[in-house]
Amino acid sequence: MPTSKFKKNAAESEFLSANYIVKSGDLVPLSPSPWQRVIPTVHLVSQRFGYKRVEPKPVEALDRFSKQQHALSPASEDDLLTLNSNGTKRYALRPQNFLSVLRTYVDYEAVSKEQVTKWYYLEPIFTAGKNTFEMRYELGWMHFGEASSLPDAQMIIMIKVLLEELGFAPTVFEINNRGCDNCSVAYKEAFVDYLEQNKFSLCEQCQSLLGQPSNRESLEVYKIFKCENEQCVSVVVAAPQIIDYLDTTCNKHLTSLLETLDELEVPYQLNPRMFGHDWLSHSVFGVKLVDEEEKNPEAKTLGYGGRHNNFVSKLIGRDIPTLSFSLPFERLFESADQNKPTPKASRMADVFLINLGDLAAKKSLKLFLELWNSGVTVMENFGENGIKNQFKSAELNACPIALVIGQKEALDGSVILRDVRNGTQEVFSYDRIIEEVKKRLQE
Repeated sequence: MPTSKFKKNAAESEFLSANYIVKSGDLVPLSPSPWQRVIPTVHLVSQRFGYKRVEPKPVEALDRFSKQQHALSPASEDDLLTLNSNGTKRYALRPQNFLSVLRTYVDYEAVSKEQVTKWYYLEPIFTAGKNTFEMRYELGWMHFGEASSLPDAQMIIMIKVLLEELGFAPTVFEINNRGCDNCSVAYKEAFVDYLEQNKFSLCEQCQSLLGQPSNRESLEVYKIFKCENEQCVSVVVAAPQIIDYLDTTCNKHLTSLLETLDELEVPYQLNPRMFGHDWLSHSVFGVKLVDEEEKNPEAKTLGYGGRHNNFVSKLIGRDIPTLSFSLPFERLFESADQNKPTPKASRMADVFLINLGDLAAKKSLKLFLELWNSGVTVMENFGENGIKNQFKSAELNACPIALVIGQKEALDGSVILRDVRNGTQEVFSYDRIIEEVKKRLQE
């Protein structure tokens, strides 16, 4: 994927199309750009942890998973971008990626082909409002087929490694376990009873939520955990904790996860009031940046994830242990800008080719192919003006060696070999240059 830069906030792209004002997260190949390290690092870290990229189609049938569609959509069906069709089936651009990846997993019968499936995605999502349409990118990982706490720990460690590789400030994970259906019945009853005893200390909105019998019986009552009103926060802090109501299996899962994180020295905080979205069960975790001043903790939260075991089993009629984590991709950029991370360049190639002039460009292209066929990873930026810009590209791509061919070198059959790390350079004959490059790379 080309190096790109988000246009966001006031600089968002807006244009009029078919009576819609479109807000789009354009990806613009400009330099310098955080894309030069973010995108390659996302792919590198994800794949080294065993995840493979999945790219589900952006159009989904509205009746697919219709019973649960509302649970995962950011808003009502009116806020979906629907597509006209001459047939009876209705379609829409996906409002999030979870259901699309799950649909792909089911349609291609991945469960019958491999015991464990590990996928990651970096895909656009679409939402619509009154005369508006917005597209943004979402990054996420999904793990199917393993019920133990090991995938939970691995995903947390992977996210930690990714943020460290991107140069972020220290992070801390918040951990909870919502339990299974067996745990939630007793806990919900205790939680609702406690809220009833303290309902007049809640804000009007939470009192209204608590007063509706349907909310008391469903997961809606847990939305009180998210209320930021100081009165509600003080009530919730003293509420019964789900950890005390976990059955043996769920308690063992949580204990095993925490023991693994302790052993690997991963910083975390146990937060029994973090319940996440309604479709989560069992493990729930979030990651946020450490801020010693603690001015605005919520603004530092990057993303949330956890287990979807119950939701997925009810949705597809089969028990498939499912774990996921996702975050709006632009949040990665916003946080990176705020924390000014030190770039950690990933080596894109061993050699960067630099040429000056038409004759040199032809010689350089020939050398490019010879290096490639010799097993040396090589990259170039033919057409880039100025030797300084080309040397800068070599540094940004962490290439240890730069080979320079100018008009003089093209005429006398020589090549300048420059050590990008220390700036020293030597001149070699064209016939010897590949041998010398291989020798330098072994040092």
